[in-house]
Amino acid sequence: MLKQSLSRPNSADDAVPLNLSSILLVESDPELRDSRRLLLSALRHPVLAVSAYAEVCALPTDSNCGLVAIDIRPSEHEAARIAVHARRTWPRAKILLLGHPSNDFDDPLYDDAVSPSCNPSGIVESADKLLRARMAPLIATVAHPPDRRFNKSRTRT
Repeated sequence: MLKQSLSRPNSADDAVPLNLSSILLVESDPELRDSRRLLLSALRHPVLAVSAYAEVCALPTDSNCGLVAIDIRPSEHEAARIAVHARRTWPRAKILLLGHPSNDFDDPLYDDAVSPSCNPSGIVESADKLLRARMAPLIATVAHPPDRRFNKSRTRT
């Protein structure tokens, strides 16, 4: 069940609803969190920014989101815990790992990863690609709804 009224603060003066097209950003560094939230907001999706695993777990289980962007700091273990929780809570959400140092990254827990040397536009491009992939089945259903015309197997009397 989607709760449109759910709000969590991004800052003291800012709150956004968490919904199907929302981005959940998990970043422990407050300055980097603010700049990445601003950067991801360029995608025109609500961005909810939290700092740790405990805050992600505190979100209501009936909330939903389309993308979870996780910074690898403070540890890979913490990032993995967040990703596992996100997969259980929002199974259709895409997960983007921010700051993975390896170019040959291949972990099925994450849908994509960007390296620490990636420029900001690379983060936006990866996030946009994942959100589009997440929304594609929904768009296809709206564009091509099931045929609900009269069932031809029936006969009129």
